Amino acid sequence: MPNSAVKKAEKIIRTKGKPNIIIRLAKVSDMRRIQMMYAEVYGVNYSIPLIIDKDLMRFAIESDQYYWLVAESNLRIIASLVYVVDENRRVSKAFGAVVSREYREHDLAQTMMKLTLDNITKKKDLVDLIYATTRTTNLAPQRLTANLGFLKLGVFPNTHKVYENETHCLTAYFTENAWKKRKKTPVILKQILPFYQLVQKQRELEEPIIKEIKKDLSEEKKKNLEFEIIKAPNFVKDRFSKTKSTNFFRRMFMPFHEPNLLFITHDQSTEVYLSYSEKDKYSVILGGHTNEKVDVVLENVSRVLNNMNMAYVEVVLDAYEPELQHRAMMARYIPSGYFPCAKKIGDKRHDCVVFSRTFEALDLSNVKVTSVYKNFLQEYVRLWEKMYISSAFENEERKK
Repeated sequence: MPNSAVKKAEKIIRTKGKPNIIIRLAKVSDMRRIQMMYAEVYGVNYSIPLIIDKDLMRFAIESDQYYWLVAESNLRIIASLVYVVDENRRVSKAFGAVVSREYREHDLAQTMMKLTLDNITKKKDLVDLIYATTRTTNLAPQRLTANLGFLKLGVFPNTHKVYENETHCLTAYFTENAWKKRKKTPVILKQILPFYQLVQKQRELEEPIIKEIKKDLSEEKKKNLEFEIIKAPNFVKDRFSKTKSTNFFRRMFMPFHEPNLLFITHDQSTEVYLSYSEKDKYSVILGGHTNEKVDVVLENVSRVLNNMNMAYVEVVLDAYEPELQHRAMMARYIPSGYFPCAKKIGDKRHDCVVFSRTFEALDLSNVKVTSVYKNFLQEYVRLWEKMYISSAFENEERKK
């Protein structure tokens, strides 16, 4: 994917009474000005490593895997947007969209997103889908992605911390090739059905198979896994590259995250690789190997993360294995989104379910979301209330 392909998408926007705005590929010489622009908008609280780490930023700007666009006016960087592309998985992620306040009338974010979107889907046919997460501090990012044809897929409650814990939205753009490759008829729990139906209202999908698993795992004696914690990023990344995920880890999906945290048992029979950020207390499970059940591993991972003062952990699982989904819920991971066509396996694309667990009280007082995202959030809160509030009263009743 040569960077010259992006340069052909360069665009000039003429503004009345002001210097022209030039949208172009970012250069290494832009790095300081890019960081200043993010600091102008977010202060010192912005936590994306690619923006705050100069070495990572340089790598991304020079890499063929990234499409990093900036908008420049009068020698000043006034907007920035990054796409990262995985050609093997045929998936891309758009992130880091920011525009200086006095230039927001020009729809720069939407123009920049569409330039790269058209380039990697229609012109170059590099990917089947593009996903993004949007903040909920205002409605503009949600409207922007909707205007470009992105579907609304779910929410991430309490996921990141900029000034305070934030809820983000999951959205994705699908090519027709993605839908043609999709493995149909997922097998899901009834608790996941409302999330599926919210996607189904936006795109015609077949009815899923609903599996009801009545087995209550809450009374099972949970095995306590004694994990050692390894935070050496280079070691963890290298070890992960040589580790073949086994068991339920093979049913996970989490692109564009690099492991920087390893939980490993003393006998090395269980290894769990995660990506985490101490600054915003966010973590995701990427893979590993074990002979234990998924609920045992997830419960123990949660215990250790909570002790590390993490606020949130996320895992994305296969939508065709209800037993796996059930055990994740028994470990108090709650579904919060449905991601069709997410994972490429052979010549097919498999649906996935987003599960998350938060270790802090839900605070949705500052959340601003459009109607569909509000429905996702309501379904999540309903399950959260049942799992953490109603179940406590039910347990008390059973003890009487």
